[in-house]
Amino acid sequence: MASKSPAVRSLLLVRNGVDHDARVLRAARVAERVLPGTALVLGVATATAPAGAAVVEGVQVLRLPARPPGLTRLLGLTARVNGAAPAPANGAITAAPALTWAARLRRILSGLSFSRQAFSVARQTRPELVHANDWNTMWTGLAIKLGFGARLVYDSHELWPDRNGRWEWRPWLLAGEALFMRVADEVITSSPGYAEELASRYRVSRPLVVRNIPEPCTAAGSSSPSHRASQELLSSIGHSQLAGPPSPPRVVYVGGLMPGRGLEQMIDSLPLLPDVRLCAIGPGASRFRMDLLRRARAAGVEDRVVLRAPVAPGDVRGVLLGAAAGLCLIQPICRSYELSLPNKLFEYAAAGVPVLASDAPVIAAVVRTHGLGQVVAGDGPRAIATSLERLLAPEGWRLASERAGAFAAGNDWRAEADALAGVYGRVVNGAAR
Repeated sequence: MASKSPAVRSLLLVRNGVDHDARVLRAARVAERVLPGTALVLGVATATAPAGAAVVEGVQVLRLPARPPGLTRLLGLTARVNGAAPAPANGAITAAPALTWAARLRRILSGLSFSRQAFSVARQTRPELVHANDWNTMWTGLAIKLGFGARLVYDSHELWPDRNGRWEWRPWLLAGEALFMRVADEVITSSPGYAEELASRYRVSRPLVVRNIPEPCTAAGSSSPSHRASQELLSSIGHSQLAGPPSPPRVVYVGGLMPGRGLEQMIDSLPLLPDVRLCAIGPGASRFRMDLLRRARAAGVEDRVVLRAPVAPGDVRGVLLGAAAGLCLIQPICRSYELSLPNKLFEYAAAGVPVLASDAPVIAAVVRTHGLGQVVAGDGPRAIATSLERLLAPEGWRLASERAGAFAAGNDWRAEADALAGVYGRVVNGAAR
């Protein structure tokens, strides 16, 4: 007789395909440590991540269909009636395009479908803990808390009412989050800037900050031959042992390919940097990727720009091997971006890669305080080119690489995991706020 599978004691909710959400995968591993049993992540199916059960880097995942039965035909009809949004005439791509009413309807109905399906899963599993990642899963988390007595953690990955591409009515988002901050058993967030803003905005205690620091390579569960080989090579040489940056210098960006991440600005600066190559790795809408390539073609640098598909979180350090700099040019196009402390900053440091950063308050403070690289004063091509040239000077580059390694050694996931484990422990033991 087959042994009974462990009970689902913790349920993590997120509205993406999970594969590339390192924060959620890390949290699931911590949840399993605190509540022995299965930590199940409920995500949504995407074009590259099919619906159904899966194991992602050792974590149990169930991707729910993104649309309820019968909705596909309706949304296809409304999209044809409404028509596709035209491309900007001047080629500008500094903000997310406005959603059509058909796209808004699709998102609303898809959200309702996710909630219904997630609630059904919770009815069957009766989890003790629910970890709701961001505003768009918190209504579902609240329903599970009220329906089945689960303890609830609200994890604000960003300032949801002030994020890039926000299309909902902002007062509604603020009212919802004000409620969430008070009904959750515990609130956590990913940036000290977010924590201060949330505390001030909603007049609550400062949420605990759990930073997006990558796990050690062995914990992430990647076992591909290319990954192991790159890690062995990275360990054997180390950036700090090099006399200067690799040549020709390759600037790497890891993360979502979308407006506001500094990719457009970096491409515009490449004509001033004749030896520099840009490699951007991550998920992104095909339309935006094509916009970036058109921009590179117009600037005459198409042969020096490469856009690659995303890699698993455990493989990020491998793709950073040989990079001269890591790009963190987050643009202040929304309050959430302005106060962010992104995963990529810690990933670059963990690989010993110096950082080229924008002058966003939280990011710039970390880079300046720890000497991780250069902060660009402004976002024009000349400012970016000047800062990158300064970063690539051999002595400065070597020092920044050494400091990045030292910073990573003193800021690893273990401390964040212990803090998150403390949150889970207080919540399930009834000692939360």
